[in-house]
Amino acid sequence: MKLKYARKTLTFLALIFLFTGFTSYKKVEKVKETVKEEDKYKIIPKPLILKEENGYFELDNRTMIYIENRSMEFMNLENRFVDELKMETGISLLTSDTKPLGNSIFIKQVNDLEAEEYELNVTNNKILIKASTAAGGYYALQSLKQLLPLENYSTKIPIHKIPAVYIKDKPVFEWRGYMLDVSRHFYGKEKVKEVLDFMASLKLNRFHMHLADDQGWRLEIKKYPKLTSVGAWRVNYTNHDETVNNWWGLPVQMDGEKATYGGFYTQEDMKEIIAYAKARHIEVIPEIDVPGHSQEILASYPHVSCDDGNYKVATGGVYKDNALCASKEETYTFLEEVLGEVMDLFPFNYIHIGGDECNKEGWKNHQQCQDLIKVKGLKDEDGLQSYFIKRVEKIVNAKGKDLIGWDEILEGGLAPNATVMSWRGEQGGIAAAKAKHRVIMTPNFANYLDLKQGQPDFEPNLGYSEALLSTCYNYSVIPDGLTQEESQYILGTQGNLWTESISDWGKLTYMTFPRLFAVAENGWTPEKMQDFDDFINRLAPRLEYLKANNIRYANSVYNPWIHQKGIGNTIEVSLSSELSNPDIRYTIDGTSPTVSSEKYVTPFTISETTTIKSAIFKNGKRLGNIIEKTYPIHKAAGAKVIYHNSYDKKYKAAGETALTDLNYGQLLAQEDENWQGFNEDVDIELVLDGPTDIKCVSVISLKKTIGAIYPPRQIEIYGSSDGIDYQKIGDSGFIKTSLIQGRNRIKTDISCKARNIKNLRIKAYLINPIPDGHHKEGQKSYLLIDEVIVF
Repeated sequence: MKLKYARKTLTFLALIFLFTGFTSYKKVEKVKETVKEEDKYKIIPKPLILKEENGYFELDNRTMIYIENRSMEFMNLENRFVDELKMETGISLLTSDTKPLGNSIFIKQVNDLEAEEYELNVTNNKILIKASTAAGGYYALQSLKQLLPLENYSTKIPIHKIPAVYIKDKPVFEWRGYMLDVSRHFYGKEKVKEVLDFMASLKLNRFHMHLADDQGWRLEIKKYPKLTSVGAWRVNYTNHDETVNNWWGLPVQMDGEKATYGGFYTQEDMKEIIAYAKARHIEVIPEIDVPGHSQEILASYPHVSCDDGNYKVATGGVYKDNALCASKEETYTFLEEVLGEVMDLFPFNYIHIGGDECNKEGWKNHQQCQDLIKVKGLKDEDGLQSYFIKRVEKIVNAKGKDLIGWDEILEGGLAPNATVMSWRGEQGGIAAAKAKHRVIMTPNFANYLDLKQGQPDFEPNLGYSEALLSTCYNYSVIPDGLTQEESQYILGTQGNLWTESISDWGKLTYMTFPRLFAVAENGWTPEKMQDFDDFINRLAPRLEYLKANNIRYANSVYNPWIHQKGIGNTIEVSLSSELSNPDIRYTIDGTSPTVSSEKYVTPFTISETTTIKSAIFKNGKRLGNIIEKTYPIHKAAGAKVIYHNSYDKKYKAAGETALTDLNYGQLLAQEDENWQGFNEDVDIELVLDGPTDIKCVSVISLKKTIGAIYPPRQIEIYGSSDGIDYQKIGDSGFIKTSLIQGRNRIKTDISCKARNIKNLRIKAYLINPIPDGHHKEGQKSYLLIDEVIVF
């Protein structure tokens, strides 16, 4: 039975994937002559009905492909499959105008199957595919390719044995999507085509392009050329170092700096992308985010702002005053003309207009907006946003299109025909469905593919928060609390890849896989048939192929988690996993774990500074990474802490024992209660057990500049042998990392070299005020500390 939101534990290593046209394929050294029994029927998404049969069909250069219906749509299907198969396997299928007797792939159009439904029957001498539409036939061919013996597939040998099977299959949801944010980091049309290829291989059918945001406008609009000549370019502060996530604190563009980072799609580029997607039965959904997230528009055409100010395309983060003016008629004229060009370009039913995270401060301070609220009898600025969205919906509906918005469009009243994309959890989707509006479920806790997918300390410093593979897979698309009738308004689901920290292709694939497999199965396979252990087993032949072809992906699900709890002068260590009954091995002597190392069974205790190394094994082989963590047990462990300046109650952690309790914080502050916070300069005193020689004091602090959380600018250490007279015994000087914006954990070591210290006083000075051009500029920073380490 599928568990909702649970972090399940599983056991099998999943290792390989097969894409259509994703990359050139590397040959595997050893060719295996037969298909491994355990790899024969591992298809993702899981088919509705799969019956194993006896024998194999031998695919070779004599195999013919025949399509009974010679319509253009089905002929295009044939031609594309022939080309793809030759490129990927070396097999050149023969085409036939007459029905062959054997050794053939026969595609037959029928009238008794639904639009995306198909039947696939592999026998010893023939492969028969039935579908009512080319889309159904296309999905059948995707399943067929996953039946190919993968070791043989990549070596391009002359004969491929496909196991006999009968499959009858169709999707449970009509909307099975993937969103790529091309505003924060631009990906050109050839990379977009690769995205469409891997979507098609997983039977996903909606490609949502986030084309416009504060950091860049990405589509040519002929009526308004500045949207691309100005709005598509920003100053490049991108940091490709994966140990530091600096997006949420990048400085704003200063006068005189050149905006050279970005790009855009011409309308001809977009027509090419749309055609490429359509050939793979994918609809492209454009998103133009308004009224908020519009700083790139304001930089290009400031007349649609409330203050006609001097705007620049944002370099990162979320900035104030980035909303279009809701009271100016010029705004709606602008949108009618811009959206008109967009809707003329995209032939599909939907256009997404964002509507999320609108900063309404500009409206509050704009007399014309306040006057409009009164004239229209609106309650407040939320009502003004609803007024804005309803006017935009009329523009969209006049073109025969339907509007989609993020769930903020519910605020102040929903536009009459709008479809809601629920991202802030499920409540927006539930409310919209109960109001009989169409809904696409894409909650951030499960479907945001830019979030961390393993224990934060051992993941690349990309994204924020957490969305594990098990959480993504175990998400129930139909929320609890809806009636059967209300459930009919749930169109489907979608995985979203926001690219604030995804600045290159390797990061894109790493964050997308393997979670997009889970999204695909959630959208295709009935929930009652879904099981995470079974999914992990079928994932195996998908991920190994990625690895063999140097396509980066996350193996986080196969990494153990290390947890610790300070108990007096010792630390209790426990290990866990998303896998069921994992074979976790570990060492504490500095060596790398092997299958012969100590097997983890129950928590264990360490009483001195120790490096724990652990890994998960299956059938004698290591699955994921070796996870390594050093836990210091130091001279001030358990020491009494005297607070000369108190900590902030918002970040109290364990109160007056927090800084010496041997509980070390994780990278994510909100998800970890071991960080103690200060909004005043820190002045604390540690009372040691007795006279102690001190060589070094280390302070671990958190940097998360979007929340005004900065490391200290300086730390001073004072020592006393009697608790009365103090002398300075260490000084960090100015800490260089203090004013570097981003998200990271900072360890500051201060050399001391003092003897017979009984009382240790630590003073840490906050950044105050936060400098101009930084997140939360002008405010006093917060300082978060998890432990003061004394050696």
